[in-house]
Amino acid sequence: MNSSSVVLTFTPNNPSGTTITDEDGRVVYSVSTAHSEKPFVTSIRNAYGETIATNIWRRSLPDKVTLSNKSPISVNDWLRKSIIPFVNDVSFKDDNGKQYKWKGLSPGTSLILFSAEDGYKQPIARFLKPSKDHTTNSPTPLPAQLVLNSRAAEMQDTVVVSFLLLEKTRRLREMREARAEQSTNTRREVRFQSWAGNVPTQ
Repeated sequence: MNSSSVVLTFTPNNPSGTTITDEDGRVVYSVSTAHSEKPFVTSIRNAYGETIATNIWRRSLPDKVTLSNKSPISVNDWLRKSIIPFVNDVSFKDDNGKQYKWKGLSPGTSLILFSAEDGYKQPIARFLKPSKDHTTNSPTPLPAQLVLNSRAAEMQDTVVVSFLLLEKTRRLREMREARAEQSTNTRREVRFQSWAGNVPTQ
């Protein structure tokens, strides 16, 4: 990414509820989720308050997404997951039919966007997780940011909306896997304690 990059900052670092600002601190997107509704509904609005996308959460079926004034569709019909062995890659097309691919959907990773124009070689957008700048005397917190090069900036709305939907999915998967691992470890500990309690003393 070069000096012409667009840097979008997320406050807080929550793809379902955040304010996205540019480098001058101006609000360019706002994301909110109506948790009182069943199912949950996430709305993504631009700087003018116009809704550019709506995401309807669904538990057992793929989410529904409405892009601008288009009809609702399954998220999987727009953001298409790759097959084995690239299960963590997701492809989509823009309004001109050009192909793009997000990589890094697995837990613990960060999403990076590539374009088919160069054979998916150079990233055109990437998500930077919150971190700390250790080059200063006192480490400075760095916020979550989505960095877009000039190519990605040409279709900024599409990049932002697709990122938000996929990042939500990635974090939910990360959370479920962490809970499953914790549950497995708990069962192992219970079995060990049960076994240890039955070991005869000398």
